Amino acid sequence: MDRQLVAKTWVNYGLTDLYFAFDSDDDAFSDNVLFSEIMGLEKFAKAVLLFHLHQEYEGMTRPAAKKRIDELARGMGHNFKEMLKQLSHFMADEIARIKKTDFDGYSGSELICAVYAGYMKTRYPVPTPISDTFPIKGTKLKHDPLWSSGITKFIYAVCNACFASLSLDIDFTDLINQYSRKFSHKESFRRFNNLFWEKRCKPSI
Repeated sequence: MDRQLVAKTWVNYGLTDLYFAFDSDDDAFSDNVLFSEIMGLEKFAKAVLLFHLHQEYEGMTRPAAKKRIDELARGMGHNFKEMLKQLSHFMADEIARIKKTDFDGYSGSELICAVYAGYMKTRYPVPTPISDTFPIKGTKLKHDPLWSSGITKFIYAVCNACFASLSLDIDFTDLINQYSRKFSHKESFRRFNNLFWEKRCKPSI
């Protein structure tokens, strides 16, 4: 199975997750929205990592390759800290920049941990919320990065960095056209594209 097809497939699923989250504006489903954003991030990250692990599956029959890719992706789990570490082997400057960037009061490094906490909190009852690690000095209050605009901006930044990295080797025109045909009838489509895509990545849709 071709590495470009593998990466495109994962980016396609990730982009759909991110757009679903953006289009779902009902507060009653806020956990589901955050979970979809986090899953979008995971799929963009795995698109890059699986692309660079091509020697593990290229040359196999299609069924064997699909099974191996599934094993590799499952093996990465939801360990966002480790995935970002692995991404830095292929896009070191990008990851270093994102870690240092302030996303509405939270550093990228802080949000890496928050993303994993968000994955757990939006799926399961957790005994210790991530807000416990963000106390407000001099008070009994706490910050909760999971419900800040910063976590969405962080996720978008990492996804754009992944897309930019893959775009050096992959032409995404067909994927973007497919994405546009599928969702362009939605009222929120243009707003999402304006907010999600960085200038260097933004396709002509």
